[in-house]
Amino acid sequence: MRMLFNPDGFVVNLADEIDIDEYAVFIGGTIVEMVSERPSDRHQALISGEWQIPMDVVNAENAFTENEWRDSQMPKAQQNVTAIEYGEEGIPGTAQQWQKYWLALRKWTADNPDFPDSTKRPIAPS
Repeated sequence: MRMLFNPDGFVVNLADEIDIDEYAVFIGGTIVEMVSERPSDRHQALISGEWQIPMDVVNAENAFTENEWRDSQMPKAQQNVTAIEYGEEGIPGTAQQWQKYWLALRKWTADNPDFPDSTKRPIAPS
């Protein structure tokens, strides 16, 4: 697969009827033979001939995952606080620990400098 890059290093998409070799000369671009077919729609071509998933795509995917995770954890934390306060046994941690966890979950958003690094998620009481 051949890709055309303009002088600024950006991929140029061409209609099928346009000759890539002629257009490359016309714009002063570079034709690159890619090392493989495009692995997925998420990948973008690099002038080295390799494919890469842009970091903004990775971060957006990670943010989506972390938002879903947080949204699933918040009700559990609230339910555990209530259950402990009503005397249920067998729940790890204290009501106060679960409250602190819930508050940490509320702060697990894009405003948090560690978000969306899943290794730095708030940790539930154990």
